[in-house]
Amino acid sequence: MRRAVGLIFVLASLLAAQRPATGGYPGAFTRFGSNARDVALAGALVADVNGGFLAFTNPASVVRVQRRELGMSYLALPLGRSIQSLGIALRLPPGAAVAISYLRAADESIQGRNSIGEKTGLLSYAEQAVGLTFSNRLTERISFGLMAKLLLSSLAGESSQGFAIDVGLLYWRPSGLSLGLRAENVTGAYAWRILVADGNREYSERLPRLLSAGLRIPARHFTFFAQVDALFPEQGGVVNTFRAGLEDRVTEQAVVRFGLNHLTPTGGVGLLFSVREPRDSRVDYTLSLGKAGEGWGHLFSWLFRL
Repeated sequence: MRRAVGLIFVLASLLAAQRPATGGYPGAFTRFGSNARDVALAGALVADVNGGFLAFTNPASVVRVQRRELGMSYLALPLGRSIQSLGIALRLPPGAAVAISYLRAADESIQGRNSIGEKTGLLSYAEQAVGLTFSNRLTERISFGLMAKLLLSSLAGESSQGFAIDVGLLYWRPSGLSLGLRAENVTGAYAWRILVADGNREYSERLPRLLSAGLRIPARHFTFFAQVDALFPEQGGVVNTFRAGLEDRVTEQAVVRFGLNHLTPTGGVGLLFSVREPRDSRVDYTLSLGKAGEGWGHLFSWLFRL
C-alpha cells in the first residue's frame, strides 16, 4: 500500500510540470467541484461512492444509493463568486437508481470597462446545469450510469442553452480496490444568440470532452484516491490533470481530508451525525486556497439519508 501510494505521488510530481489550465473552456464551472468533500480530495472521486452527490461524481455510482439521499452545497468563493448544488437520489429496486441534480455558478459583481479601460458598471454572470441520471447494476460489483444535462448560461444580458451527455462505469468493492471511468460531454454544445449592430448572430460552442479514470484503495482507517483526467478542447490537443486524495477517519464521527490537484494542495474536514440511523448523515467543510492568489473560499456541504 505505501509503495503504491508513493509511486502515484511521484507520478503526480512529474505530471505537475505541465500545470494544466482547464478553466478557459466551455462548461468550466462543472469541473470545479460540486461539494466540499470532492474539492477537499482534489476531485479524485471517480472511483468512489460520494454520498449526496453521486451523479456529479460518477453517474454509475448512483445505483449505490442508500435509501433516499439529499445533498446540498454552498461554495462561497473570492471575487464575489459562488457555486450552489443540489442532488436527490432514489433507489429503483431491484438493481437500478435515478437522480436529479442541479448546479449553479454565479458572479454578480464583474466590473465592466469600455475599449479605453473606463469603468462602465457591474455585469452579472450565471451558469446552470440540470441533470437527470439513470444507473443500473450490470453485475454485483459493476454498474453503468448515464446523465443527461440541460445547460443554461447568461452573461451581461446575453444567454445561451445547451445539452450534454455524461456516462460512467464503476467497479465497486467497499473494503477493497475500486475502479472508475467517466466520460463527460460525450456529446454537447452551447447554442448562442447574440444581438449585434446588424441583427442577431447565432453560433454554437462545443463542450470539450473530458475522460477520467481513477482508483480507490481503503486501508484501515485511511482511504486513498487517485485520478487522471484528459480534456479534449475543440481547438485540438489534450490537457492532462492528475488528482490524488487521502481521507482519514480519525474518530467514529470525524473525518480529515487532504488532496493534491496537480500543484494545488486541498484539504477539509467532515462530521458525521445521526438522523434515522447512527452516523447516516454528514456535514463537510473545505477551505479553498485558490490558484492565482485571488483569495480563499469557504465550501460547505450537507448529506442527509432519509
